[in-house]
Amino acid sequence: MKLSYYIRNNIEYAKIPGKSVRSNGSVHKEGEVYLGRVIDKAHNVFCSRERGTFTYDPETRTYGSASETYSSELKDDGRRKAKVLLDFGDAFLVDALLTKMHYSEVLDAISYRNRDTLYAMIEYYTLNDKANDHALTWYEGSYASILYPNANLTSQRISDFLASIGKMENLSAFFDAHIAWLKKYATDDPAVLIDSTGLPNSIHFPLTAISNHNGKISREVRMTTILQRDSGYPLMFRINPGNIVDCSTLTRSVNEAIERGLKVDMAIIDAGYCTKPNIDELYGAHIEWLTRLPETHKVWKQMIQKESDDLRSKGHLVKYLDRYVYIKRVPIKVGTASQYEAYAFLGYDVERAADETRKVTAAAQKKKMSAEQLSERLDKVGYFVIVTSLCYTEEDILPAYYTKQLVEQYFDIDKGISNLTPLRIHHEEALRGHLLLSMIASTINVYVQKQTKKLATDREELFMSLRNQKCIVYKSKILTSEAQKKANEFYNGFDITCPISIDRSGDKLKPQYHLPEIDVDEA
Repeated sequence: MKLSYYIRNNIEYAKIPGKSVRSNGSVHKEGEVYLGRVIDKAHNVFCSRERGTFTYDPETRTYGSASETYSSELKDDGRRKAKVLLDFGDAFLVDALLTKMHYSEVLDAISYRNRDTLYAMIEYYTLNDKANDHALTWYEGSYASILYPNANLTSQRISDFLASIGKMENLSAFFDAHIAWLKKYATDDPAVLIDSTGLPNSIHFPLTAISNHNGKISREVRMTTILQRDSGYPLMFRINPGNIVDCSTLTRSVNEAIERGLKVDMAIIDAGYCTKPNIDELYGAHIEWLTRLPETHKVWKQMIQKESDDLRSKGHLVKYLDRYVYIKRVPIKVGTASQYEAYAFLGYDVERAADETRKVTAAAQKKKMSAEQLSERLDKVGYFVIVTSLCYTEEDILPAYYTKQLVEQYFDIDKGISNLTPLRIHHEEALRGHLLLSMIASTINVYVQKQTKKLATDREELFMSLRNQKCIVYKSKILTSEAQKKANEFYNGFDITCPISIDRSGDKLKPQYHLPEIDVDEA
């Protein structure tokens, strides 16, 4: 079967010709299908709003995926007007940071032939928390469209892109390169933080399942993340169906980290991982560990009963930041056969106890608790138990434990400003690609967060101020507007110089920091 081609407004289009059918004295076409704009006639590559960029084989009458190197041609077909004024500072800074961080070394490990699409989507995930449906709108109004001119951010192409970078071989190569980058440019710290978070969704695929996490029922995917303790950067992530219990994922997560070259010697783990078999595994691998015990744990109850009488005495009072806490260290035995020596730290947080007392008494009135029920709840307020294989002092245990907050902060960054949730993905490989982009964006945002602490500002103010700096696009040159005072402070804080113009006449963009020399004779 031959395709039919036609020209409209100097642009070539194609369609599948139908059959001429006579009915009621008139002739009309049946079976005619519009394919869209012709991208590559020799290889039957077309582009339409419905399908994005695709192939069609007229012999087998089947549709296929176009090569990753094809970018969307619709943006240049005359229907959209080229924008002269673009948002500049935020996209420029992220691009400059990728160079400053040497992070392109990591991104090179991701196998995707259209590098402009990859880098443009990294910018989008770093700068925005909106759905991918809005990526093309953002791109058209951003300097990113000049940085990455061949990016294809149509909705269908983004879905194909996520599925491509989400292949397991891509994920594995990325993790290895990312870990090597951390060792080279951050720290070789072998201590890790391990925690998991739920990604609630209603997607119908094998990873979505009913989860009961801390009594909260939801349909979700569980993501386990390993962070480097000293730097706060993510090392890798793993995903499991929502009905997989967290405690069963610890050994495999640590095992994969070791396989990727991490010499794990210390693990600060969430309370959900604290089981006797897991403790046995950590001791067997000579990995030190630290965790908080849940109130339902037998040791927690024993500590309150046996050790709380003399806890609130002068000798056990320590100060942590602006809080006063009573802490008592007690040697204990742990493991399936109680064969390992460890240390339990029973704590009583004075301020937390006061807050919890108010909450419990307020709840008692609403729920009409009996005096016995209220007394039982009040007996627990303010107490906590931390267990570890290491013999910390009472003064050192809280600083050691609260490095775990880095995981919570990372999840806040990942979910809040790096586009992790809500999930809008319908295939497993596309989900992995989405999580990969979120991890890259979170790594950049962690870097930014570390720097903005020195600048006494926050990330949101940083990028909003920089977005206000515009650029004017000419055929061979881009002129940047003056940066506001705040934006200049940020450039200085990151040790980045903003060019006054950018030469785009050659194959590569060339930043210019001074006025061009004028030929006096010609003048």
